[in-house]
Formats: sequence, structure tokens, C-alpha cells
Amino acid sequence: MDDNSAYRDLFFEESEDNLQQLNDNVLELEKEPDNIDLINEIFRAAHTLKGSSATMGYEVMTKLTHRMEDIFDLFKSGKLKVNGDHISLIFKCLDRLSQLLDDLRDEKDLSEDQIKDLIDELNKVETGVTGQAAETESASEPVKAQPAAKAELNTTFVNLEEADVDVAEQAKSSGQNVFTIAVRLDAETLLKGPRVFLIMQKLEEEGDVIHTEPTADLLEDGKFDTDFKLVFVTKETLADIKTNVESNSELETAIVEPFDSEKAVADQKKAKEAPVKQSAQVTETVKPAPKTVSKKPTAKPAAKASGGHHNARNQSIRVDLSRLDRFLNLVSELVVYRNQMEDSSHRSDLDGIRDSLEQVSRLTSELQDLVLRIRMQQVSVVFSRFPRMIRDLGRTLHKDMDLVIIGEDTELDKTVVSELGEPMIHMLRNSADHGIEDPDTREKLGKPRKGTITLSAYQEGNRVIITLEDDGKGLDPAVLKASAESKGINTDGMSEDELKHLIFHPGFSTAKKITDISGRGVGLDAVQSKITELGGSIELRSQINVGSKFIIKLPLTLSIIQALMVKVGAGNFAIPLDVVERVVMLHENDIVPTAKGEVYRFQDTLIPIIRTDQILNIESKENTKKFAIIVKSDQQYFGILADQLIGQKEIVIKKIDPVLQKINRYQGATIFDNGSIALILDVNALCQTKKRAKS
Repeated sequence: MDDNSAYRDLFFEESEDNLQQLNDNVLELEKEPDNIDLINEIFRAAHTLKGSSATMGYEVMTKLTHRMEDIFDLFKSGKLKVNGDHISLIFKCLDRLSQLLDDLRDEKDLSEDQIKDLIDELNKVETGVTGQAAETESASEPVKAQPAAKAELNTTFVNLEEADVDVAEQAKSSGQNVFTIAVRLDAETLLKGPRVFLIMQKLEEEGDVIHTEPTADLLEDGKFDTDFKLVFVTKETLADIKTNVESNSELETAIVEPFDSEKAVADQKKAKEAPVKQSAQVTETVKPAPKTVSKKPTAKPAAKASGGHHNARNQSIRVDLSRLDRFLNLVSELVVYRNQMEDSSHRSDLDGIRDSLEQVSRLTSELQDLVLRIRMQQVSVVFSRFPRMIRDLGRTLHKDMDLVIIGEDTELDKTVVSELGEPMIHMLRNSADHGIEDPDTREKLGKPRKGTITLSAYQEGNRVIITLEDDGKGLDPAVLKASAESKGINTDGMSEDELKHLIFHPGFSTAKKITDISGRGVGLDAVQSKITELGGSIELRSQINVGSKFIIKLPLTLSIIQALMVKVGAGNFAIPLDVVERVVMLHENDIVPTAKGEVYRFQDTLIPIIRTDQILNIESKENTKKFAIIVKSDQQYFGILADQLIGQKEIVIKKIDPVLQKINRYQGATIFDNGSIALILDVNALCQTKKRAKS
């Protein structure tokens, strides 16, 4: 991989993080429009995105982000009040930036036509406030300053805002140090922009820059003569910061001194009143320079021959450094005991081999556990996108609703997290459209005008439970029955609970009209299929005018699981232990035949019996003694018959041939110690097959 490829991958990863942070912060800004700290945080994320885009040579992204910053500047100065329309426009810009990012992944060239409509909208907003649109690029070119040698370097700011002074004073009161830093680059410096970037990056390791002159744009583009100044907040001492600044190369001179707000304001006033011609530099309050890896400033990387960026994005994961340190320590120990085993084998020392083998076994178990933890990823990776989605749905549906997220730090296997997004989007859209009522209806029912959707996640043993609950209208069995019958679905003899579960039926919908949000009868059936594919299950609880609750149970990992090993006929099979409720021994006369199939009395209830040999077309042993593996699927117990119990075992899941996958009976395969292969039964699929045959 060449340098540009490495930079591209890093750029994509950091840009996605910045876009997600911007989405979260802008959503929060709508609730707290006067929160200056939040606006400053938004500035930092936007400027980092703009800086890294400019560094990579992606001018279209840079231009759109820069124009967004202008709107944030109007928010900050108070010239433009934050409202829903302005926030929606910013969100449109963020969505377009995300689209541009995907285009770059696909090696597509970007064009200014892709952002022209948004630039026009942003200009319209700014024109309404300032009376004039943003200056063109040529108009914003700085006039060359006089050669630096003709004037001494000074620490006087030309356009220091009151807000920056307030931030500096607050930092001082909290025990931090604030310094004024003035730098003069060597007149022979060729790449001024990258040089300033490196200086800023070193400073950022020890504090925060709250103001620069000239502007960050001009500094990054190298559109200044030799001098620049900044206000810096840090916990370090004056001597430390001076050492930091002077450690940079290509500096002619530098000044580091304590920031005096009264002096700075007074000097600025004198500078503005002085008849001396100032250089045509525009200044603004900025946040720190982007914390990215230094890259070639303007070179646009060559396109890769191969594609697959979207898939590649899903194949990476961030890992806590402490976990990698532990991993390295365990591997080091493993090497030590491996060498001991080799030495003992050369000396035919059986006791030494046995001792080393015990240690290797212990370390292997620890490594296995650690690797599983490294594969873990917080569900917040998926959940973080939903508040924005619910906000947009609320505006589209003219409903007032709030999304409450609990347990977003719960961890799941990366594979599961990657597949979780789509089904959760279906369910949330369903809750927003079908569940939550409009404000007037809620008020008539004695409910708060604002509806609440609660999304929670927590770990329970070897499973993660995700619940989605709304305080909406719930499911009305009568309405579901009428809708089902109109579609030709037989509902005779169905209980209220079975009627409610019709919403998982393919093509079923109660929406009276088709919209972009719902009504096409796809969604919840796809959700159930995906959850089942991930080895999980979904339950439904609903009450009219109280609300609905979906409970999703997912395996903690799809790589290594605890399983119950059984024999059916001459074949070995594995059943995931997390779905097993109990194992009972029974005889053929304990199985009761009925009109709808065979059942077994379990806990005062008749539960369906699944003859595994018949479903899998396996010749079973002729014996009267059987074992019923009692499992629970979709709030109902089933008994899966096996001829023999082998025992509980921790197994590694291996992928199976696509032909076997299509049979929809197996989750995967595993290998025994003796090299034989056992298929892992898909319990939910077996139960659903039995349920369909029964109905």
C-alpha cells in the first residue's frame, strides 16, 4: 500500500468520525441554540474535516464545509438565530458530505455541480443576514504584507473577539495558563501551510488554540507572508511552551508571553485607530488545527484499480491499546512455554512437557477470551445515528417525539454490530410511523404531547438483549385481523397474541397509504429474518393505547459459543446452549399425537415436538428412549428430539457451503478434536418450520 492509500484510509475513517460528531452536536444545538461551547465544538469538528479535505486535495468537500462554517459563525456572533430550518439545511450539507465521501471511496471524481444547490441555499441564508453573499475566492485573496524584516515581530491582535477574551479569562480562573504566541517563519520557507500545520499539531498535544491571526484558512493554504499569532490555553508552563515552539524548524524568531486581556484589547484598539495601512488580512476566531497525520498538502492521490471500499470500511475495528498490550504479553508467555516444551521433548522429560502443556492450555484460553473481547464493539456505533433519524422523521410526520438511548456502551461482536443497523432502522421507522400518535391525539388520550421511544441494550449471560419500546397506540388485534383477511390471510382460531405477530408476516401492513416511510409491507418480516440469521430471536409485547415493546436477543459473539453436542442417528450435531432451557429424557409413549402434530407435556403445557431426524432426512436409531432438548423460540417452547447426548462443549463456528446455507437448517459447522465435523443446528429455523407446518 502506498502512502497515499494509507492517507486515504485514515482520511475516510477520521472523516466518518467527524461527520458523526457533527450530526450529534448539531442535533444537540437544536435543543440548546444558545450553547456557545457547543458551537465552538461544532467549529472544531467542521474545521478538522475541512482541513483534512483540503490537505488531501478534495476541494469540493472543502468548499462545502467552509460555507457551513460561515453559517456557524453567524450562529456564534448572534447574527443568525438557530431554528429548525437552518438545522435541516446543515443536516442536508452533512448528508451530502457523507455522499461525497462514499463517491471518493468508489474512486469517483467530485464536481462542484454536486454541491451547487446547497451552496446556493447557504448563500441565500447568509445574504438574508449580512445583505451580501460570501466573497468569491479571488476576492478573499490576501494582499501581500510588507516584508517582515521591515517591522519587528509583535503580539498585537487586529481582530480579537470579546468571546475569545472571555474564554481566556475562564481558562485562567480554572487554573490553566493562557499565552500569546507570535511566530515568524524563515523567509526561505517554501511550504508555509504544512509548516504551520506541524507547529499547531505540536501545540495541540499540550493545549488548545482559541484564536489565530491570520485565519486558519489562510494559514493552511500558506496565504500569508511570514508572521502569524495565536492565543493558546494550556496547563503547561511558559518555559515548556517556549521550548515546544522553538523546537520547530524553519523559524526565524518567536515570542511566547502570558496573555493579558486588558493589554490585548487596548493594543487592538490602538492598532485599529492607527493611520498605518494594515495588510488586507481577514481574521476570525478559530479552533485548533486539525489533528490528522501530516500529508502532502495538495497532491490528489491516484485512484486504486480495485474497488470494494464500502466493504473494506466494515472490516476495520478500533481496539483499546491496553488489550493489545495484554495480547502481546500473552503471546510472549506462549513463546516461552513453547520453547520449554521443545527443550523438554529433546530431553524426553514427560513431566516438563506436561507442565508446559498446562500453561499453554491456560494461555490459549486467555488468548481466546481476549481475541473475542478485541472483536467486541459498542452498540453506540449503530445507535448514534438514530437520534438524527428520529428528529427528521418527526418533522416529516409532523409528530413530536424523543428518542431515549440506554446502555449504548454495551458490547457485541463486530459481525453482529455491522449487521444490526438495517433491522433497527426498520423498527424505529415503524415505531415512529405506526406507534407514536400525533400530538393532538395523544393529548386527547391523556398522554404527553411528545411521544417517547426508548432504545436500550444490556448483556445477559452469553446474550445481549436489545429492547425498543414506544408509548404509542400499541397493536389492535381487531385492526390486524381485518387487515390480514383483506389480504387473504386466514386468521381463524388465532389468539390475540398470534394476531399481533402477523406484523412479521411477509407483505403485511396496516398503513392506509404508501409513503417513503411505511406501507409497502416490507420491514418487520425482513427484521425477523435478519435477527434469525444472526442467531437471535425477537419477541413482541403490545397493549392498546399503552405502547409496544420489541425484545431482541442476540448471541454475544458469532465466533465461539457454548454448545450442547448431540447425536441424531449416526450424525453429530451442535445446539447453541444459550437457547436451551432444559434437557429431559422421554420415551415414545410420552409423546402425544394430536391433529396439529406431536406434543409433549412440559410445565403443565403441551409443547410441539420436533423430530430432528425427519426434518433433516436422517435415519434414526430404533430405540424407545429419546432426549428432548427444550428450547424457547418466539415466546413458545419446543422439544427438539435427539438420540444421544454427547455433552457440553465450547466450539468454534466455521462457515458452511452456500448450498447448505440455503437449506436454512444450519448456522454453521464445527470440528471435533478427532477431526470429525458436526453441523450447528439453526434452532429458530427448525422451530419456525414446525410452526408453519402446524398452522
